[in-house]
Amino acid sequence: MNPDTETEKDPRGRSLKPWLWVILCSIAIFATVPVARGLQEFIYDTVGREFFTYFVLFAGGSGLAVLLYFFIFRLKTRNVSQYLWLFICAGIYAWFTVQLGKQHPEEAIHLLQFGILSFFIFKALSYRIHDRTVYITTVLIVLFIGTTDEFIQWLTPQRVWDYRDISTNTLAGGILALGIWKGIKPGIISGPVKKISVKMLVWTATLNLLFMGLCLSNTPDVVNRYTAVFNNLSWLQGEEVMTEYGYKHKDPEIGAFYSRLPLEKLKETDLINGEKYGKTVLREKSAADGYEKLSRIYTPYTNPFLDEFLKHISRRDREFENLAATDDPGKKIETANIVYRENLLLETYFKNTLEHSGSIWPGKKIKDLQETASLWKGDYTSGAGKIITSFSLKTAWLYIVGLLAAIWTSAAYWKRRLNI
Repeated sequence: MNPDTETEKDPRGRSLKPWLWVILCSIAIFATVPVARGLQEFIYDTVGREFFTYFVLFAGGSGLAVLLYFFIFRLKTRNVSQYLWLFICAGIYAWFTVQLGKQHPEEAIHLLQFGILSFFIFKALSYRIHDRTVYITTVLIVLFIGTTDEFIQWLTPQRVWDYRDISTNTLAGGILALGIWKGIKPGIISGPVKKISVKMLVWTATLNLLFMGLCLSNTPDVVNRYTAVFNNLSWLQGEEVMTEYGYKHKDPEIGAFYSRLPLEKLKETDLINGEKYGKTVLREKSAADGYEKLSRIYTPYTNPFLDEFLKHISRRDREFENLAATDDPGKKIETANIVYRENLLLETYFKNTLEHSGSIWPGKKIKDLQETASLWKGDYTSGAGKIITSFSLKTAWLYIVGLLAAIWTSAAYWKRRLNI
């Protein structure tokens, strides 16, 4: 469909057909959430994890090839800068695809999915918005749909919420918008800013800020409060945490580690409840699955302290098994360092719980670990989940309110200046 032609037929730009494609594409993305994990495992087992990287690169390369064909043979484009920008956008797309492929190649699919979605959103918006704000609005709508997709993942069993995925989704929209703006340079996007443009930009920015604010507020404490009122939502306490705030502690012997609790509270909780918690772990630990069953019972929702203890001791024991299984000298040193630091962290801040759980290691074992770990020259950071330490929830809302005020004030000033 040609935006110029459609605008002539419908000067008010109210065609719903282009938005139907946006809706269908969004539904297709949402529909993959429940089956994505199973599909990922199937592809890993059959053709290998690299398939995702190659597939996304192939799809992107095919799209670029089609564009170049039209530019060269159909449109006879001679503007070198347009070709340059297309290759820049393709390079950014390829670079992020490869980077994602190094750890989680399946995440690169987000670049493809939301790149396609961005095209449909731009196409739909261009029927009414003919100025450069269309590019920003496109990215903002992608951000909103990407956040919704991540929210659906949080609600889905065996799927998790990840702010990094939202960034990847938005990046895909940004690459596509940049490619259209500087590479394709559609002639229809050349008019002055109109009232509808300002309205769309302001409202999409507002919805995104409020939605993100609610997500940043959805901490375990908040989930516990509304599930206590609405019992039908109690199943949410079994899902992964959406947002947590805490501290990044630095210990000269251990390194850095994240916790939901300040150091004083960690030590106090261990001193007061360590015996009870330790005996619980000793009693309920399974010989078959180790701490897995306990980790499903004692979560950030039900017992943040014990959840952290279980994460650290699980990592210590798991990496100790890996240490015995590897013959690689470099890997042995790295793994020994992890085991030693995690054990030292447990002995320092979870000592009472560790002792009563029957998981204290003998001095000879620790000394051997220390000798190997001492050969590791890097720093060590231990995690306890995806804990935000760079800002608090209060700070987040102060920024959100400030941005909303700035957006609406600027919009009012913009309208007066442009007399629209």
